[in-house]
Amino acid sequence: MKSLKLIWQKSAPLFIQNFLNIFTDSPENKAKRKKILNYYRNKTKNKLTWEESELIRFLKHHRYSPFPFQWALKYDNLIPEVLFDESVSFHYVLFEGKRLYFPRNFTRNQVMWTMRSISKEQDKKSAHLYLTDAFQVENGSIMVDGGVAEGSLSLSLIEKLKKLYLIECEPNWNEALKLTFAPWKEKVEIVTKYLSDITDEQHVSIDNLVEVKEEEKYFIKLDVEGYEKQTLKGMNRFFSQVKNLKMCVCTYHFENDAVEISKMLENREMSYEFSEGWLLFSMENEMPSLRKALIRAWKE
Repeated sequence: MKSLKLIWQKSAPLFIQNFLNIFTDSPENKAKRKKILNYYRNKTKNKLTWEESELIRFLKHHRYSPFPFQWALKYDNLIPEVLFDESVSFHYVLFEGKRLYFPRNFTRNQVMWTMRSISKEQDKKSAHLYLTDAFQVENGSIMVDGGVAEGSLSLSLIEKLKKLYLIECEPNWNEALKLTFAPWKEKVEIVTKYLSDITDEQHVSIDNLVEVKEEEKYFIKLDVEGYEKQTLKGMNRFFSQVKNLKMCVCTYHFENDAVEISKMLENREMSYEFSEGWLLFSMENEMPSLRKALIRAWKE
């Protein structure tokens, strides 16, 4: 069955694949696609932005995607090599030469789809791209990875980091993260709490998590399901004392996040830039919309 799927993906005409992808998409994604196309059906074309025109053109022929752009289509047929570690009964892939493990209950197909999603997110044209040639994490940095999931970004940086805090509350992911980062366990701390502006049994603020030292370099990544603003509020001491700080903060979970988060960073005297491009996103029962996905910020 697996080999038949691979043959299909490699040889079937694209227009047939696109039609079947739309037909077999989830009911939720079908509803989102329909809602967007209906919304724009009566809009005057000359009043649409370039991005909106591209969105409509894409969705007319393709299934719903957070990345409704032609450049993302090449990942739909990406077939990564998925390996199995019999000693622990976990699937993994080799990511930049290092083992990246996935939850015990993940099938090979789930690993494949996850790797496709990761590849799309970190494509150079993606609005979700964390690092660029001009924006990099410095050697010897202390990193807080808020919203780790599989940990691919942290794994790509691990060898240059002095200390790494992995913030992840999902038990299935934590089990896999322990395997992924086992070779560097002496400098990795897995934190099973939610980032916020308070500290209690379920939450922790960055002010209470990380000991600030004036001479250290810090990198903070926040992709915490809409709790980015609360997390920033829990960094008062951090912002006031840290001299060398870089951040990647996601701004797409709520429609006003880009404006509100950029203002918060301005008030903390952080320089920043938005990533290029847009992400199609909505919370439950919202109209999907194109949103700025990410802010890269720095203080040096």
